[in-house]
Amino acid sequence: MLHRSLPCSGLALLFLLTACGESAAVDAGTGADAGPTTQDAGADAGPPPSPAADYFELGPNPVGNVRVTLTDATRSRELPVEIWYPAAESARAEAETGQPMTAFEPDPPRSTELARLVGERPECLRATTRSAAAPEPAGTEAWPIVVFSHCHSCTRFDMAETAERLASFGIAVAAPDHEENTMWDELMGSSATVGADFLEVRVADVRFVLDVLLDESSAMLPENLRGRFDASRAGLMGHSFGAATVGITSSRDDRFIAGLAVAAPMTALGGGARIGDITTPFLFLLAREDNSILEAGNNLIRGEARRLGGSSLLVEIEDAGHWSFSDHAGIIDLFNPGCGMGTRQTDGEAFTYVDIVQARDLAADLAAAYFAHHLLGDEGGLTPILAGHPSGLTTVTWRPL
Repeated sequence: MLHRSLPCSGLALLFLLTACGESAAVDAGTGADAGPTTQDAGADAGPPPSPAADYFELGPNPVGNVRVTLTDATRSRELPVEIWYPAAESARAEAETGQPMTAFEPDPPRSTELARLVGERPECLRATTRSAAAPEPAGTEAWPIVVFSHCHSCTRFDMAETAERLASFGIAVAAPDHEENTMWDELMGSSATVGADFLEVRVADVRFVLDVLLDESSAMLPENLRGRFDASRAGLMGHSFGAATVGITSSRDDRFIAGLAVAAPMTALGGGARIGDITTPFLFLLAREDNSILEAGNNLIRGEARRLGGSSLLVEIEDAGHWSFSDHAGIIDLFNPGCGMGTRQTDGEAFTYVDIVQARDLAADLAAAYFAHHLLGDEGGLTPILAGHPSGLTTVTWRPL
C-alpha cells in the first residue's frame, strides 16, 4: 500500500508547498476573503427539473472506439489518441461483448506487458471494455466532444469507463497519450516531471487534439469521423495532472464550455491563471481518502470550487482514493491507492477503499449527468447530482452563478 510518506506522483509535495503560500497563482479559498459562499444542493426553491434520461445507467447508443495517431508538425510531436463515439445499431452485440482491455495496446512489447499487468490485478482492473472496435458511427449529426487528459504517468484509457458512458449518450470523447508522461515512460524510468514545464506540453496537446477534431478535412481522422464533432459543444475533463491540464487549457481556450476536474486542483502547478479568472463551469470530483494529494490538495480543490469564475459543482466521495475512478487502479504499484486495502490519509487508520466497480460507475454517472446538462442542453441534467448519488457516498456543494 502507498502511505503518505511515499512520493505519489510528486503531486503531494507541490500541493503542500502551494498550501503553504509558495504559489502566488493559487488561492486556497480559506479565510475572510474566501469568495462567494457555497450553496447546498437543496437550497433552491421550487421543484427541480427532471432529467431527460437516466444518466446513472448506460445510454441508448452502442459505443465504438478507435485509435488514431495525430501529428503536430509544429511541435514535431505524435500523439496516439483514442476516440470513443456513438456507434451504429449494427455494433450493439459487439459493444455489449466488449474487447479485452489489452486491445488498447495491440503491438508488442506493450501488448505483452499490458496483458501481464491486467492479469495480475483482476480484483482492481476491468478485463473487457464496453465498446466495439472501430464500428460505423451512429447517424449523421455532429456530436458534442469532450477532450480528456490523463493522470501523471497514465495513458489515454485512464478513465475509459467514463468515456464509454458519455459516448453511450451521444457525447464523443477524445483522449491523447501525453507522450513522455505515460505509464510506459514511467516503467522505463523516464516519465516527465510533474510541474509547470510539462504542463505547457499537455495544454498544447489538448488544444491540438480539438483543432484536429474540428477540421472536417483532416486526413488524420478516419473518413467516417470527419465533420462529426460540434465546435459549439466542446468540453474537457482531466484526472490528477490532467485536472491541472484542463484547468489551464480552459483559461486560454474559450471553445471549451464545460469541464470536469478529477482528484486534483487546477491551478496549483502554475500556468499563469488564477482560479477566479476561469469562467468555464466545472465539476470537481474529490476523493476524500486521496493519498496522492493529501488533505492539503483536497483543501485546494475545495477552495477552487468556491472561487471559480464560473459556476461550480463540488462532489466529495467517501472512502475513495486517487485512482478509485480510473481504469488504471492497481495496474502498477504507483496506482494502488483506490483499490482494496489502504491507509486513510485523514487519520492514518487502515481501511478498505470503496468498491472499485462502484467507484468507476459513480464517476461515469456524475460525468454523464454533468455533461448532459452543459453539452446536450438537458436542464435536468444536474438534478440527479444535486439529489445525492443513490450510493450514499457523495456530498455535494453547488455554486451557481
